[in-house]
Parts: sequence; C-alpha cells; structure tokens
Amino acid sequence: MSFNKFYAVFFIVLSQSVWAHSPAERPSLPYNFYAAPHQVVEHFGKQSGCSGRLRAGAMRSSLGAVNTLAANAVGGELGCYFAVNEHVTFHAALFGTVGAGLNRSNDDRVHGDFFNERTDGYLMLGEAHLILSFDSFEANLGRQRLDTPHMDSDDLRLVPNLFEAYLAEFHLADNLHAGAGFVRTMSGWENGLDQSHFEGVGDAFGGDGHRSWLAWVAHEGDFAETSLWYYNVTDNVQIIYADISHSGNMGNIEYTVAVQADWGEDIGSRNMGVVDAKTWGVLSAINYNDITATFAYNRNHTNNGALPSLGGGAFFTSMEDQTLDAVAGDRAEAVLIGLEYAVSHHVTLGSAFGQFNARDKSDYDVEETDIYLSYGWSDTAMLDFVYAHVNDKNVAGKDHQLRAILTYNY
Repeated sequence: MSFNKFYAVFFIVLSQSVWAHSPAERPSLPYNFYAAPHQVVEHFGKQSGCSGRLRAGAMRSSLGAVNTLAANAVGGELGCYFAVNEHVTFHAALFGTVGAGLNRSNDDRVHGDFFNERTDGYLMLGEAHLILSFDSFEANLGRQRLDTPHMDSDDLRLVPNLFEAYLAEFHLADNLHAGAGFVRTMSGWENGLDQSHFEGVGDAFGGDGHRSWLAWVAHEGDFAETSLWYYNVTDNVQIIYADISHSGNMGNIEYTVAVQADWGEDIGSRNMGVVDAKTWGVLSAINYNDITATFAYNRNHTNNGALPSLGGGAFFTSMEDQTLDAVAGDRAEAVLIGLEYAVSHHVTLGSAFGQFNARDKSDYDVEETDIYLSYGWSDTAMLDFVYAHVNDKNVAGKDHQLRAILTYNY
C-alpha cells in the first residue's frame, strides 16, 4: 500500500470514529458559500465542532477513450471549526479517496476522476480558511469551496473542486451584495492536472500562472434576481458574466425564466492563446404537479470557442459530458430539453436531451441524452445515478458513461 493510500484509509477510519462519538444535535454554521451541518460542542468555553461525509463511487465510461475505463472508490471529508468569538471562526477539512479493491491492475484502464495523476488514492488538506464577520462585512480567507459562474466546486465526484481564495463581501442592503477578492490555486477533478494538489488557476484554465482577480455584485429583488461578475486571470483572460432570472406562478403552475451573457478576451502575455468569446443564453422551466419541463439555449457569436470554466461552468445547457465550451468550430450553439418528475419527497427521476454543434456541423455535431435518478433517505444519505449516452455524428460509434455516487453526511 502506497503512502497516500495508507493515509486515505486512516482518514476514512478516523472520520467514522468521529461520527460514532459525536452528539446527536447537529445545528449548522455558515462557514462558507457551501455550509455543512456541524456538531456543536463546548470546548474551553468556545463553540467548536466537526462534521463530514463518506462517499462510495463507481464509474464506467467510454467517453473519449479507446477502451472502456472503470473505477470504484470510497472517499470522504472530515472538517472541524473553532469559533474564537462571534466575529472570527476557523475551519479546516481533510479530503481523501482510496480504491475499493475492485479496480483493474492496469492503470490505463482505470478512470482517473476519483484518483490522483498516478491513479492512486490520496489525502490532502483541502480546506483551511478564516472567516471574519462584522455587521455587513464578511471575509473568507484560505482554501475553501466556491460557487461562482466560472469557478465552482461542481461536487459530482468523491471530492469537490476546491480553491485557495481570499474574498470579501459587503451587504450593501438586505437584497444587495457586492464583493471582490483574489483566487490563487485550485484542486479537484477538473483542475486539468493533478486533483490531489492545488495548481495555479492560470494553469487550470489551460494557460499559466497563479493570479486571478474577482469582483461581483448581486441583487435579489421581488421581481428578479440579477448578478454581474468580473474575472481577471492575469496574463490569460478577462471575463464579464451577467444574468437575470424571474420566477413566479400562475395558479398551480410555477415557472422560471432567465437570460445570461458571457464575454471574454485574452490579455497580457496571452498564455491561453487567442480568446474571443461573446455568448448569450436563455432558459425557461415550468413546474406542474411535481413535473418540471426545461428548455435552454446557448449561442457563441465568434470564430473562437466559448469561454472555459474551472468547474461545471456558467452555461444553461451544460450536461453530464457536453458543454458549450467543448464545441470546436465557429459559432458554437447548444440546445437542451429536459423533463423531471419528483416521484416523492425522496425520489427524483429525470432525463435531458442536448444538441451541441458548430455553424459547420462537419466541424462539430454531438448529441447527448442523460437519464438520472436521485434517492435521498433523509438529510444524511443520498444516492445519485446518472447515465449519459453521447452520439458524435462525425465519428463512428457511440459513447456512454455511467456514474453512481452514494453519500452519507454526518
């Protein structure tokens, strides 16, 4: 057993022990954009606590591979916080994965999304950040989860994307927020390098460097919600993203409509090469009797591709495999149609169909069909199952991917 595998197993056993000896009361503390439930205990007169999750995952995929790749693994997260006072809190969390003993001995046939670059399990300090909160001001400083249009955790594997970031947000009014900060590095299954290490955000974008500035403003009105974001990935790309959405109801019918715009260009040393993107999108969703129908459309109006993202991305049409920025060729566009049924409070079934193509379909013409199931026993356990069928009309054959993730929160 390698060094990383030994410590991943040790971490998972330790997290089980913490759960077994934790008190039953589980209030929450919003330590970041993604707050998790915590067990609160008295520790030297201060509030502190630990929480986490255990996960088991299986994947089987032929997407973009000569041979079908498969992976089975278990992983987890153990995080603890210490509240110095009502204004200062520190949070840290370990993340790790280890093979479940069912993987092929040939590493070339093992799917890499659960492991490091050597297809081994690993253990890392994924979160370590200080939270400062004073009246209308809050700062998050250090390794943390993020939820922004072009940088997000996209928590679809055993370990989410994580970022080293230094961010401050100001509550200008009850429904108006503005913030700014600096993002340095990223780890996780979408950093393009080794998910078990924090790599420079410029490197993760496909360029070079460890510097990215970020600013945003968001307004939550009675009629609509709007947000505006600016990214400056030094010597790589600058991005402006905006969206507006409106939700309402007409009798028993609930609906949402939204519009987005995304603009970007290369800057400085142009480490990502030529970047020229002008993209817009629309989305509509209608819910009636627990059935939701969704339509989304995105279009890029330049000869270069749509903007990439560190995570799931900003676009309404993103699916399990295909996204607008994957389209090679001029004038990329994507259409998505989805149907979802909430069978009960615990079970959700859904399917989606997407078409992704360039203006000249001989450059890019791909269809994707997704079928998914989510089953939640309670707030503590969830099973996510997703099957994706991808048909590239310019390449012989059809590809598929199967993903199943079982999560237990404690």
